[in-house]
Amino acid sequence: MSSKSGGTLIVLEGIDGSGKSTQAKLLYDWLIKEGYKAVLLREPTNGKYGRILREKLKSGKLPPDEAYRLFLLDRIEDVQTNIIPALKKGYVVVIDRYFISTIAYQGASGIPIDKIISDHKKYGVPIPDIVFVLDIPADEAINRLKRLKRNFDSFEKKDFLEKVRKIYLNVGRYIPTLVIIVDATRNVKEVHELIINYVSRFLSGEKEE
Repeated sequence: MSSKSGGTLIVLEGIDGSGKSTQAKLLYDWLIKEGYKAVLLREPTNGKYGRILREKLKSGKLPPDEAYRLFLLDRIEDVQTNIIPALKKGYVVVIDRYFISTIAYQGASGIPIDKIISDHKKYGVPIPDIVFVLDIPADEAINRLKRLKRNFDSFEKKDFLEKVRKIYLNVGRYIPTLVIIVDATRNVKEVHELIINYVSRFLSGEKEE
């Protein structure tokens, strides 16, 4: 993984049902309202490998090593096409899932975490400035997904989600950056206000340098 210059990279993470996609969009909207140049991205992307990955995930027949390969290829494409160009232009890049998801989900699937980190370093994947992990128990996440009438994939079973959650709660030991654990059982407004409070202070500090 590499450091980056120019912009700011903010990542929202969490198990499925944690509300991270909602919070990523709210953060992006707030940044635009406050006058920042910002872009909102999501992984898996809608690129070549991201589309293949989504289709295979729907089938429920995707071996862990193949899932990892596709996630990595999709991310490399995203980094080269979207993330690095935006950072070089000074944008605040907000990402709904990033390589931290791979550490958590593919790590819980049996892919060695040291391999995941090594591969991402090799391909120069930028390290985020801030990672928000939206934490929620697996039971509550599943209840939320049921209310949304979601079809569950292989990554959305309770036992597996709890394994993923445990990795998320300890992800700070794997990446040299600011990791903030957020209680995602709180309401949407409270979570949003907590996030923008951190982001506002971080960006203000950068401006003063």
